[in-house]
Amino acid sequence: MNKEVYERLFSESSLGMVHNKMIFDEENQAIDYIVLNANDAYFNYMSATKEQLIGKRISFLSNETNHYLEGWIKSYEKVFTTSDTIEFIQYSSLLRKTYYVKAFRISEDEFVSSIDLFDSYKQAFETSKIEQNLILNAIAEGIIVLSKTHEITHMNQRAFHILGYDDSFELMGKNIFNVLFREVYLEKEQKFIQNLDKLPVFNRFSRFQKADDSWVDVSMSILIKPGKNSDIGYVISFQDVTQLEGLKRQVEESEHTKEILVNHLPGMIYRCKIDEDWTMEYVSEGFKILTGYEVFEVINNERIAFNDIIHPNYRKILVEAWKTTINEHTNFEKEYMIITKDGKNKWVYEQGKPVYDEAGNPIALEGIIIDLNKRRERDLEIEHMMYHDQLTGLQNRLAFDETIQKLDDEKAYPFGILIANIDNLKMINDSFGRAVGDQVIMDFSNVIRAYEKKGYCVARTGGDEFSIILTNSSTLETYDVMIEIQEKAKLHTYNGPDNLTYQLTVSCGFETKVSEETAIRDVIRCAEDYMHRRKLLARSRSNRDSLTSIKATMLANSQETQDHMERMGEIALKVGAKLGLKQYTMDDLYLLAMLHDIGKIGVPHHIINKPGPLTNDEWEVMKRHPVIGYQIAISSVDLKPIAEGILNHHERFDGKGYPNKISGRDIPLIARIVSIIDAYDAITQDRPYRMKKTHEEAIEEIKKHAGTQFDPDIVEVFVHIFD
Repeated sequence: MNKEVYERLFSESSLGMVHNKMIFDEENQAIDYIVLNANDAYFNYMSATKEQLIGKRISFLSNETNHYLEGWIKSYEKVFTTSDTIEFIQYSSLLRKTYYVKAFRISEDEFVSSIDLFDSYKQAFETSKIEQNLILNAIAEGIIVLSKTHEITHMNQRAFHILGYDDSFELMGKNIFNVLFREVYLEKEQKFIQNLDKLPVFNRFSRFQKADDSWVDVSMSILIKPGKNSDIGYVISFQDVTQLEGLKRQVEESEHTKEILVNHLPGMIYRCKIDEDWTMEYVSEGFKILTGYEVFEVINNERIAFNDIIHPNYRKILVEAWKTTINEHTNFEKEYMIITKDGKNKWVYEQGKPVYDEAGNPIALEGIIIDLNKRRERDLEIEHMMYHDQLTGLQNRLAFDETIQKLDDEKAYPFGILIANIDNLKMINDSFGRAVGDQVIMDFSNVIRAYEKKGYCVARTGGDEFSIILTNSSTLETYDVMIEIQEKAKLHTYNGPDNLTYQLTVSCGFETKVSEETAIRDVIRCAEDYMHRRKLLARSRSNRDSLTSIKATMLANSQETQDHMERMGEIALKVGAKLGLKQYTMDDLYLLAMLHDIGKIGVPHHIINKPGPLTNDEWEVMKRHPVIGYQIAISSVDLKPIAEGILNHHERFDGKGYPNKISGRDIPLIARIVSIIDAYDAITQDRPYRMKKTHEEAIEEIKKHAGTQFDPDIVEVFVHIFD
């Protein structure tokens, strides 16, 4: 690199660059210096012009107080005692600025320095302050950290409080002796320098001057930081012992606090090499508490490398994270797992940063590792409470909502939403007692808990409401689960007072989300609506006098049986599920399958039960039963939704049916389905005028009439539900 390049770097640097000549007295003590050359950045930092500084003695130009001017000279004098670059922080009372300075000697009396505003290092200062505050702000003593030239670089909150200061940056960069002793600071600083060989000192009594100029009695300790590779020179810890009656207790607490600070941190302090083993050069005594190993066992990998203590699942992760930290000159933060000496897994939190040499090369890592196990366990307990129902242990509404939103965001279609509601829970609580009601809830919870093993989200989403999210589930698969849950619930019965007996039943509804076109809230609302509809239907089947009376009359005045009605209903639901019908259509289909022949209660008994073929006149009477059934249904709130199905269940696909001879898809869907199921059941059951046929024969008969009597598409589905 030639001279022109050097000169260009010097003049164009964003740092203030200055070439000075030191002036010594007869005893070779630095007393002043002359500015020989400087770049524009330097003039800007010093708020001066080239004409004001170049060739001038600094003492003639500066209005600094003698103390601060002497600070600059004394700091620069150190470059002539070493071949290394020196670093220091210097405050200018004239400019009211703090500078970060680096300097090195280039001849017997000349030196070059770079300066930068200390504010540009404030971000790094803030980061390191956070790390220090983890420890320093947790103790009851005031802590002040000093540079090697006695400037304040850090104070904890207790120190600010004892000394009566508010602004955490008000004292940064100031000389500690000028802060604590003011009028006599030079005498105090000189005495301190003379007694450096006596450091460290502990529990020395002194008096510090506070912000309001009053004095406070303190018990203090001073530690010196050995070595050159650190900005820290000294650490002062102190306590307010103004109240003499508490002096002994405070001194004892001070000693205890220092012991905790050094040896009993909630974890370990470390310094390690940057190698594949993370070879430890130093670890604090907390290492044994954290890992179970003795300190000597890990130093220089004596018996075990720290990398071997890290859980295998996290070793590569930490390597990559540290690479990023080193390359980007940032701080390291990571939670991971270690394996203790007794083989147990333990969560830890590590915070650290690289150590660089003067050339900017990383040479080591330093930091702290803290035990997170208790916090992790507490977090897991809180998380479990947040996402689980207290009574059943199932997931709760919050977990359900977050899971369903996650599946929707990830477009993990198809997935089913099944909502189940325990029937008559209020009646159970009122009649049997709340303890039995809770047992009913627990029993049903155990029924659906089994589906967690399939990876489904099973949640209690209300007092008597439960919800299941069935991932990768089609409509038919969700329907099968619904039927299975309802059947398993019926296995539970309860005996109460006055010979009351209750069988556990649930009303269910479901919907399947197959694409992003339908909003998730609409899918949930459909499932809820269908569940409520089925609950109303269940109440109708079991509690409403009108339906009960109609069914009883129908069974008494026709050849229909309860078994026939239940067979029809079961097959209808299977066909409906296979066709992917909506839940409300399934409910109508189920009701129609059982009550399609309700009009037969208006046909004379001798015609209904005639063992042989009907005459033409009798057949005309029989063909009136769909119209009679329609008239009954249209006047009933419970049956009105299936009135059209009752009217048309004997229509044929080719238009040759009765009573209205409509054809094709003009026939209501549920009527087309029931006509096939009714024919199948009639073929496979004995009649007074013929013997039943086999399942196979019935299927062939149905297929034979596909396209004429029956809807061919529904026939295709029907024949496969028995596979």
